[in-house]
Amino acid sequence: MSLPKLLIIVLLSSVIFAAVLTLFLMLPPGVGTHLRFSEEKLGNGRIIICGGESSIFSSALIVIHGGKASSRVSAEYCKSFYDKLGDLGFTVFSIDYPENMTLIDEIDYVVKSVEYVKAKYSIDGGRICLLGTSRGGYLALMASAKTNVKCVVDAYGPTYLEEIFNYARRDPALWSEWGWYHTTLMKYIEENGLNKTLVMQSLSPAYNVGKIKGDVLIMHGLKDETIPPKHSLMLGEAFEKIGKTNYVIKLYEGEMHGFSLLKGKPYEDLREFLRGCLEKVG
Repeated sequence: MSLPKLLIIVLLSSVIFAAVLTLFLMLPPGVGTHLRFSEEKLGNGRIIICGGESSIFSSALIVIHGGKASSRVSAEYCKSFYDKLGDLGFTVFSIDYPENMTLIDEIDYVVKSVEYVKAKYSIDGGRICLLGTSRGGYLALMASAKTNVKCVVDAYGPTYLEEIFNYARRDPALWSEWGWYHTTLMKYIEENGLNKTLVMQSLSPAYNVGKIKGDVLIMHGLKDETIPPKHSLMLGEAFEKIGKTNYVIKLYEGEMHGFSLLKGKPYEDLREFLRGCLEKVG
């Protein structure tokens, strides 16, 4: 073989190796090449799907991140939650919701996403779990009050809307996120001549506990200063008042807002809860 041809082969091999290595490094630690990663458009957003090589969708874990709308974070959530929980039998669907939606629109979009997964992949609500962190936890709770799911995980999410609005005003960084929702909600109430208190209650998980039928896991750090842990405690009290028993609250000493659900004790608690939900399905 001539030297030029040999150099070309070596060069092409290096390029292919680099491309494969780059793809591998994009996946979270522990995710093998068997991961099937895809996305589907839904309105102005997307549903990101992470699963194994099988085309069978038996159970769904639908994850919702908090903070601002972010395609990157949505993709990371999909891959990381599948990496750590896919072995339980879940296909993971991550909601990449559009930017600049009102709170009402975001809730509706999550509900629409759940219904899309049910219809497209023939997964009934009894085999679907919703999981959200921070505002994503709020959205998971509100969506579970509007559509049938087997279980819902709320990690450090607000549960009383008026309370979080009042609290957020004290912190410019927090208000930069919640101020938009407050402004658009007040405009909606004024334009439609609605009662502010009733609307706030209708959009607060703690006032909708009677509509949440699935199992619930509430997770919160006791050092959370962004969404105080009292939101989770008040949600538990609301469940107690209506006699709901299929819920559990896990509080974590020393944890602040945004702690990972995929390592340490929170991960153990999450796996145990989700495994129990799947066992009930049979």
